[in-house]
Amino acid sequence: MDGASERRVEGVSRVVAYIGRLISQNKALGGISVRGEVSALARKNGRIYFDLKENSDVLKCIVWSNAALKLPPFQNGNEVVVTGDFGTFAARSEYQLYVTSLEAGGTGRLYAQFEALKAKFRTEGLFEVSRKRPMPGFPARVALVFARGKGAEDFLTTMERRAPHIEISLIETRVQGDGAQMDIAEAIDRASAMPVDVIVVARGGGSYEDLFPFNLEPVVRAIVRARHPVLTAIGHTADRHLADEVADHVEETPSNAAQYFGEIRDGHLRQVDLLRRRIDSRVLDSLRVLAQRYDLATDRLGRAAVALVSSHQSNVLKLERRLEAQTPFAKLAAREKALALASARLRAASGTFARVKQQRIDTGREHLRRARIDLFRSAGNRVRLLDAQLGRFDPEATLKLGYALIYARGKLLRDASDVSAGATIEAKLARGTVRARVEETTHDE
Repeated sequence: MDGASERRVEGVSRVVAYIGRLISQNKALGGISVRGEVSALARKNGRIYFDLKENSDVLKCIVWSNAALKLPPFQNGNEVVVTGDFGTFAARSEYQLYVTSLEAGGTGRLYAQFEALKAKFRTEGLFEVSRKRPMPGFPARVALVFARGKGAEDFLTTMERRAPHIEISLIETRVQGDGAQMDIAEAIDRASAMPVDVIVVARGGGSYEDLFPFNLEPVVRAIVRARHPVLTAIGHTADRHLADEVADHVEETPSNAAQYFGEIRDGHLRQVDLLRRRIDSRVLDSLRVLAQRYDLATDRLGRAAVALVSSHQSNVLKLERRLEAQTPFAKLAAREKALALASARLRAASGTFARVKQQRIDTGREHLRRARIDLFRSAGNRVRLLDAQLGRFDPEATLKLGYALIYARGKLLRDASDVSAGATIEAKLARGTVRARVEETTHDE
């Protein structure tokens, strides 16, 4: 092949395994102890994961559960000396130290700074509950101090789902790196000048060093001097920052912060639903009382109508009996009987008296005929007078004058309050019935 060396091609697994053997079998690394500052400390299923940092260099460390029980307590910011065996994590092409022992080597620089600031702020009373502002009962506007990332996305997505009524003003800022504390403080001051109800300071987690700006004095002072209540949600870590200590309310993650606002909304919705049910119950109770009153009034009206009709019928019967007693036919029958008797007597009388009597009879008959005519005329006038008097009690006669009888649901209607707008009524006229719908009712005082 013209002197060219043959190229070697190996698979990834074989190369990774080879590198792992180089690291694990390297005598220079065997039994070595490493000093550094603890960061990104996490515990899971009995195992301990942390970073050992020095300046900008990082060494990944793992403590298996059997070894974790033997280690002394330690936390982020502690300076420690660890001993163990080096190996590789092939899935990520990472090398790491499997720690078997740990010795406290003193307090780390950041942790010492944290403790000094914490003591200072506690002396000033910044952690006192009495200093903190109450959260609003129903916030409508929120200012979000954030950096682009998963935490902010989680907050906004959850807010849209759980509390869509809240208006959110976005204030983006840098949240890590040298001088980040000044940017965060300036963003909080900008939010403080806005017409909002709550300021939310959110960060989606990170290493101890990444989150350390939230322990520094500019951020703490900005939260304390804010014009509005401040909620911190610096999430995905068990550490509590000094910003959390002075904040008016703390949630573990941005998502939890959004859930907090959603729970406020849910509480108000539950209260509204409770009040609605109470109103519905009282309306139903009022309707039942009104229905009972309506039924009682309808019953009373029906009895009154029956009594009135009965009274009119009794009066009509009395008038009929009086009319029968005064009828001209009865009087005529009595006079005809008397005339027949007189005629018999006259026929029994003798000659002269017969003619005289006949004349008198003829004269009497003429008088009787005239009297009969006069009596019929007088009786007719009286009958017409009595008929007119009786007509005043006749409902049908009243209808002929243009009046009408109004019925609702088959019952005579006497009061406008007994019917409501939209109800159907029937009007009985002199000739026929009219059905109509009520447009409006008015009530006389």
